[in-house]
Amino acid sequence: MARILELLRTAIDITVALCAVLVLAIPLWFALAAFGTKWEFWDWQTGLNAMTHVWGMHLLLAGLVAGVLTLIGLLVYRIMAREGYGNWTSAVAVTLIAVAGLSWAVHVEKLKADGPAILDVTTDLVEPPNFSSGFISRRSSLDASLDYAGKTAGDGQPLPALQAERYPQIATLHLDLPVDTAFARALELARVQGWRVGTASRQAGMFEAGAESLWYGFRDDMVVRIRPDEAGGSLVDVRSLARQPVHDLGRNVDRVQDFLVLLASPQP
Repeated sequence: MARILELLRTAIDITVALCAVLVLAIPLWFALAAFGTKWEFWDWQTGLNAMTHVWGMHLLLAGLVAGVLTLIGLLVYRIMAREGYGNWTSAVAVTLIAVAGLSWAVHVEKLKADGPAILDVTTDLVEPPNFSSGFISRRSSLDASLDYAGKTAGDGQPLPALQAERYPQIATLHLDLPVDTAFARALELARVQGWRVGTASRQAGMFEAGAESLWYGFRDDMVVRIRPDEAGGSLVDVRSLARQPVHDLGRNVDRVQDFLVLLASPQP
């Protein structure tokens, strides 16, 4: 019996030490993958696909196994020796971290399974807002095309038809405001939302902006167009598209919807 308890203590010491290492290693690894991509130490395929989806999942599974085995070992020792041994803290912590990480991964996969990504969202499916020529030339080296009409989703369905089917509520916004007032409100709201406003022309009734995600630094580009409405007031159109061909989990759809809702809300 004493020999068994001695071996069990040795095993517990090893797994507790492993748990303590993984408690630090797992968050650091995911932070390294995300911010290394954001700061361009490597490309997004390396940071997101290899470091996160492959090696990151291995780390989470290792943390889960190490945590559960350690907890079982501590419980068995307590029952057999009728006294406590070892530190439960690192085992509990790494188990919770692993469960949280794996749960988030399942949630992300569920979001992806809900339907193909819409990486280019616009309120005007027929005549979407256009970017300036200077912006187009700067974007020429990127993979993401600005030709909205010719785009297709991951399942091959034309993008305009897919957006109309899934998000019929995203449409041109009518404001009972003069164009200049509507332009000023839209520009101010964009800045409040944290968009980095670039080209802005009150005369042309349009401005361009960009945004970058905290994790991985995925970049999106936006353009807002304000035109006079023949019935009076202003017509506001928004377009938001991802630069990288990575499922955005609805990020661009949410951005456009939130912007329209806030813009249409009464001002205090």
